[in-house]
Parts: sequence; C-alpha cells; structure tokens
Amino acid sequence: MTSEPTSLPESQIAPLAAPSTIPVAHPNPIVPEIYKAAPHSGVLWAKRIVFGLAVVAILAAAAGYGAWSSWMRGGQIANGVFIAGEPVGGLTRSEAKQRLQVRFGKLALQVETPQRPFVLGVQRLGGQLNFDGSVDKAYRFGREGNLVTNVFGVWKARETNHSLPLPIRWNKPQLRRTMWTVANQYNRKPRNATLKMGASGIHVVPDSAGRKLNVGATLMTLQKKYYVGVSSIAATTLPLAPRITAASLDGVDVELGRYTTSFDSGLWGRTRNIHVAAESVDGKILMPGQSFSFNRATGKRTWDKGYRMAHIFERKPGKNESEVVDGLAGGVCQVSSTLFNAVRKSNKKIDRKIEIVERTTHSLPVPYVPRGLDATVAWPSKDLRFRNSFKYPIYLRAGVSGSRLKISVWGRVPSDMAAGIPGAKPKAAPERHAVNF
Repeated sequence: MTSEPTSLPESQIAPLAAPSTIPVAHPNPIVPEIYKAAPHSGVLWAKRIVFGLAVVAILAAAAGYGAWSSWMRGGQIANGVFIAGEPVGGLTRSEAKQRLQVRFGKLALQVETPQRPFVLGVQRLGGQLNFDGSVDKAYRFGREGNLVTNVFGVWKARETNHSLPLPIRWNKPQLRRTMWTVANQYNRKPRNATLKMGASGIHVVPDSAGRKLNVGATLMTLQKKYYVGVSSIAATTLPLAPRITAASLDGVDVELGRYTTSFDSGLWGRTRNIHVAAESVDGKILMPGQSFSFNRATGKRTWDKGYRMAHIFERKPGKNESEVVDGLAGGVCQVSSTLFNAVRKSNKKIDRKIEIVERTTHSLPVPYVPRGLDATVAWPSKDLRFRNSFKYPIYLRAGVSGSRLKISVWGRVPSDMAAGIPGAKPKAAPERHAVNF
C-alpha cells in the first residue's frame, strides 16, 4: 500500500527570489569575464615597480652623497664640475683659480681679415676674465638648495659633468684703441691711376684698390660672439675703390693750347734761370680737381738749385714804383707769364675749364708779353695758381730752344670727347724735353 506524498500548505512555501541581474552571454565566451580586470592590475604593478626603483635610486644617491661629501667638508669643489672645459672638481677655490689662470691667463684671439690674420692677446684687447666669479659659482654647486636638489645635482655631475662658463668683461676704451691699431695696419687707401712723365713720354700708372677695417662693426661682433673657447672671429672689412681707374685714362693726347716767348740768350744769368724754371714746370700733371702752384713746382729759388743773378723788378720801402736791380733768379717771371698765357689760350678753346686761382701782374710793363698778360711770382708771397676743372687729366710741356721758350698744355682726353674740342686734333704726346745749359 502506497501513500501519496503529503503537500505542504501554501503558506509554508517560500517564494523564489527573482534574480537581480539577468545573465547575458559574453560576446567572446572563450575569454572569462574575470580577465577584464587584468590590465588595471598590470598598470598598478608597473607603478609600484617604478616607485620602488625611484626609492632605491634616492637611497643610492643619498648613500653616494654621504660618501662623496668629503669634498664638502674639505672645502673643495664638487667632483665633475668644469669651468670653460677645464676640470676643477676636487680643488679648493684657490687651487681652481690658479689652474684657470695658468690655462687661460695668456689667452689669444685671432682677428680674421681677407688678407691676413691678426693674433692678439685677450688681455691686450682689454679682456678681463672673471676667475673669481666662476670659481665661486663652482664652489656653491652642491651647497645651495635643498638636500634632494644637491643630491641629484652632485650625482648627475659625476655621471655627465657640470659645465660652467668663464665670463669675460671688456675694457671698452682699451678694446677700441687696440682695434684701431689693427685697423691702422690693415687699412690701405685706394691709389688712383695717374699719368707719369718719363724720358720716353707719358704713360699710365695703374690704379689699385684699397681696404678698410670697420672698427665699430668688428667690435660689436667680438663682444657678441666671443667667449672663452672661441679661437677666432671674422673682422668686418670694406673694399675701397679708386676714384680714377686706368681704364678712365685711356684716350688720346690733345694739345689744348700753347704760348711762346722770346728772350736775349746773350744774358747768361737770365737764360740759365729760364732753363731751370722751365725744367721744374715741364711734365707736371694735374688730375681732375688738382691744382698747380708755380712756387710749389719750382720751390724756393736758390743758388744751390742753379739760379743765378739777373735783372729783377724791386720796389724798395717807401717807394711807389719798382726799379730794375740785380737779384737772384731774375727771368723766372717770364716762365710763369708764358705758362699763364698757355693756360689762357687753352681756356679760349675750351670755354674756361682751367680755373685761374691766383695771378698778379708786374708793377711795370715787361717786354716778353703784352701789357696786362703777365704773371709775376715772388717766393713766397706771390704765386701763379690754377685748377684743373676737367674730368680728365692735363699736363704741361715746357722747353727752351735757342732764345725761345715754349710752354703747352695737353690733355689726356677720352676718345669720344676729343672731337668736342674746337680746333683740337689728337697728336702724339711729345717726348719730355731735356733742358741743356
């Protein structure tokens, strides 16, 4: 006999609790859900490792600092410190300063120019190296700041070195004076091309370029770019071009004007004086803008130069008129008067391009030129002077033949300008006249 199971009353049956979440299948059912937290755990462990290493490094550095701090107790500079590349670690301040003075006390600087270098001592240039300041700064390294900063600074210096500069102060007046000394040695004025009279005639002396050291710009470069360790700086230089080049003197020789006077060759003293003065004038060249002075060309007329006694005009004190007396260098005024008239003739042809700067007439008429067309000279009070106002050079030819004095004015005229001179035809330049006595 079987009995059926007895059912419990509903009031005693506990209801089933509904699940709080409904399980959802993982998109990748092979990877368990729990492994999703693994990356966060790896980062945490990495941070712990880094922190641990840092602690170890700090402890090691601290231990090292304690071991190395003997330099501090001994008043020395920390190991691994350099000044301008020179090791000073482990030295006292006085030892470090002495080492720097030996190493840099005779420091030299090379100033480079296109032509040549100029080697100058830094001290001669007015440079003052700040040994004391650099050594003091090196000494304070590892002694300033907090413990952590000092520890890591000293530790790093032992590994990679700690470099400090060696500042320099300039005595600017001395620096400028020294650089001007260099400039005076370097500078060269440009040389203009010119004409030169030789025994065989006239020829061109070539031009040459000049050069200049720009002192101000060079000083700025030096003060801005130089520091201990730099061996040279480039100077600022300028080329200087000549005003007159050899090419500008290329042209044809044109006689601009001439004048001839006569004299009594039987008067030996006067004749000799005319010869000597004419020789002083012959071959004189005036570049554009240059002036001629008769007194400068002949110099003081003295016996040693070959001048002799002859008739001259002389006005004595208290007299209104001059009188003829014997004097040294009588007859020279005929040369100056002949030259004046040659210039006057040239100006008639070329519209007054040779400027008469100074001329004085005699107090009495002279027999060799028309009245009012003479030019008296007396050292040093009276002179005949004129200026070349052309853009090309002119030169003088003076010669004596028998009892005749001839002076001519010539121009080295560019070919395209020669045709513009009325009545002037290019001629071969005359050979220099040899004056014979």
